[in-house]
Amino acid sequence: WRRRVQRQPASFFELCCHLRCVPNIWALHEWSNWLTPVGRAGRGGRRYDTAFYLCCLGQGPPEASHDQVEVTACQWSSPLEALELFKSQDIWIAPPQFYELYRLYNFSSLHDLHRFGSERALEGCERWMPVILVASDGHIQLLPGDELYPDDPDLTGERKPVLTSNKKIEDLMKGASKLHRIVTHDLHNVTICVNIQAKYKHINPLVVDSKVGNNADCNSKL
Repeated sequence: WRRRVQRQPASFFELCCHLRCVPNIWALHEWSNWLTPVGRAGRGGRRYDTAFYLCCLGQGPPEASHDQVEVTACQWSSPLEALELFKSQDIWIAPPQFYELYRLYNFSSLHDLHRFGSERALEGCERWMPVILVASDGHIQLLPGDELYPDDPDLTGERKPVLTSNKKIEDLMKGASKLHRIVTHDLHNVTICVNIQAKYKHINPLVVDSKVGNNADCNSKL
């Protein structure tokens, strides 16, 4: 069935009829929406307009098998476990997932997360496209609400796709009053800096340093 659905997506409907079941889409709650930054496109210039959904399972994780194409391994981890693996350089986590894992880190129980997610989803969310600012010792992904985020961001790359500065990241951080950015010194040295109010009744990331458990100077605040 997997190969049939991959070749012809309409076969998924046939699969559901064959198994006499329907996907429980009502258990999905809209969480966030990220657009690949201009200048960070993948092969063939491909970019992704990715919607993240929250689903809280009432029982243990279901069995899952990867297809060795888009998914090469399956692993169930808590936000903290995933971030520890990132810290130890056992895995790499892309900036959107890195940001969202620290959002999930706010919740100590699945019940609290489910209640928050289901109620918050009614508010909707806005699409974020990070704007890249390359510094002399790394780069910053500026997010909406940051004081350096453009009023009219280049969504298509028709203008200058990446901002550049001869300054160091530390200098670019000095004196900033409205922060909403992901600061990257290298692949596994990443910090989230946010001190603005989250929109749509959402929540800001709890821990902001890739060194799990250590807060940076630009602590996220509500």
